[in-house]
Amino acid sequence: MLITNTPISIPITIALTIAMIVVTTYIWFTHDAKHRDLDSWIDYGFSRETLLHALLYYRFMALSMLVFYVLFTVSCLMLQRDGYLIFADDKGPAQAGPFATAVFAFDMVLRGAFFDFMQHFDLRVTHLQMNRTGARLFVWYAFVFRMFYGMTLLRVLFSFAWIWTKIRRAHGRDGHAPHSGHEQL
Repeated sequence: MLITNTPISIPITIALTIAMIVVTTYIWFTHDAKHRDLDSWIDYGFSRETLLHALLYYRFMALSMLVFYVLFTVSCLMLQRDGYLIFADDKGPAQAGPFATAVFAFDMVLRGAFFDFMQHFDLRVTHLQMNRTGARLFVWYAFVFRMFYGMTLLRVLFSFAWIWTKIRRAHGRDGHAPHSGHEQL
């Protein structure tokens, strides 16, 4: 009886929450294998095939971030359509259209990217906030979305720093620029 009366937005939101947790876990625990690929690319002459294989991983992260952004925005619109008051502004619970919902999702992305910086200084991109009193489960859903971005971007940042350091070491070891396939005259 409970399942038949549940709006479709609820199972979709639950599925997206689980998917974000799974993808975040995948990104964090398969990252070392991708770094081994990049190690071999750097150590063995910067081959194009190895680089392309390793960069597929970064494409996966970028695509997953874009897909979850769109799906989060759509799920917020679906939750509102089903009567859930997930947003609030300075006056109380509020409804939001597609553009305002997308901007709210972008605000969550920035909060995930900059961790507590935006929270601490009370910086916002939109007037909308989570309705903390009327939509407790949405607060958790938005938290998972925000942490997905925070964890993924943190992994990208560490990865690029590691790659840059590794390339700089290889550059210093050779005494010249990485192999480009052309002999220096």
